[in-house]
This record gives sequence, structure tokens and C-alpha cells, in this order.
Amino acid sequence: MTSAAPPAPGNLPAEPNSFIGRERDLSELALLVSDVRALTLCGPGGIGKTRLAIRLACDLVPEFPDGAWLVELADTADTDLIPRRVAAILGIREEQDRPLLSTLAEALRARRLLLILDTCEHIVDGCAELVQQLLASCPSLRVIATSREPLRVRGETVWRVPPLSVPTGLGPGSLADLIRHEALQLFAERASAARSGFALGSENAQAVARLCLTLDGMPLAIELAAARVRALSVEQIASRLDDRFR
Repeated sequence: MTSAAPPAPGNLPAEPNSFIGRERDLSELALLVSDVRALTLCGPGGIGKTRLAIRLACDLVPEFPDGAWLVELADTADTDLIPRRVAAILGIREEQDRPLLSTLAEALRARRLLLILDTCEHIVDGCAELVQQLLASCPSLRVIATSREPLRVRGETVWRVPPLSVPTGLGPGSLADLIRHEALQLFAERASAARSGFALGSENAQAVARLCLTLDGMPLAIELAAARVRALSVEQIASRLDDRFR
């Protein structure tokens, strides 16, 4: 009997709830990672960059025997702390009288590893410097960054994260036509978690479609709206969202 291979090391968090849609995006991104060494997922806040990066890394981790490692940088304001945060996550100790970035580059030189740098836009220059030096020294390293703007490093591929698919119009349409859109699927999934018994059906599908269209298919906004079904009907939520200033 052949024993199963041990899981690759890493620190990817467990997903808090189901991942909805983006099958085509994940397929395209998986192909990109096999061809490029630095991939930056760009887009506005709430578009789902972090969640997409983590799901992509989970899919790709079997290809990286030294694991997939997530470095969260949202609370890192000082660019000098970026190498320290990366070293701490990877378990690499700083050496006296030697730049930490050089120590990182040497430690990772022979590793086949996927590094995810999350939320880089407020320290983009520091992230760019780290990525540039690591890629130059570590031939088997792959980097996925999430940022509202590109890192602008050599060899970077920038991928603009699109919103979830929404109906292009709100004219007459079958329920099946409406629920094939990712935004509606996300709303239905999160609303059913927020209120037991909620279901997307012919009586509320148009209201949900109008709501998702008003929110431009933004995942975070849709999840926040879905949580309000505890106290409001879908029609009430959609009506209030029609007034953007409110």
C-alpha cells in the first residue's frame, strides 16, 4: 500500500466560507503562474484580490514542494519591516552585520516556493524592492502580490481582477438566466447563511439582480448587503441601495 505524500509546508489560511465563481479566472491565472515569476492582482478595495490570491495558491500548492506562504502587509507601514515580516513567516533568522534581504535571498535560493504578498499598495516601493531582489537571486521562486497598483518590477505581469458577473440588463428573463451570474450566486449563498430559509427564487431574483447591478458586482459590497437580510427583505435592500448617497 502506497502512503500518501505529506502535505507541502505553508501557512495558507482555511477559507471562512465557500468560494463562489471565478472558475475561468482561476484557470487563466494558473496558466500565468506557470509562465511568469511575478504576478500582481490589481483592483480596487473590495474586488476580492486577497480571496482570489489565496484560492489560487491553494490550487497551486502541489506544484511547490517548499510550500505556499502568505505574508499579510496591511498593517505594515514601514518599508524596512517588509523583509522582517517575510523572514518571520518563513522562519528565517536575521544574521548580525548582514542585510536581512541578503539573508532571505540566500535562504530561498534553492527553494521552489510560492510567496504571496498581500495588500502592497501603501508600501509599493518597498515591496517592489524585495520582489526584485528575491527574483534575481531565487530562480525557482514565484510571487503573487495583491495591490491597488502594480509593483512595476521587471518581469511583472499585472492582472486586473474583474467584478463578478452581473446581468447586463433587468428585462424579462428566466430564473435560470439570472442565477448563472456569479454576483447573484454569491448573494444567495451569503444571504442563506445570514438567514435560515433564504432562497433565490422567481419572486426575488429580479430584486437581487438589481441589487447586484447597483453594486457593480463588487464581492465585498454584495456580502455586506446579503448580511442585511436578517432585518430587511431583498426588495428593501435594493430600494435603499438605489439611493447611493443614503
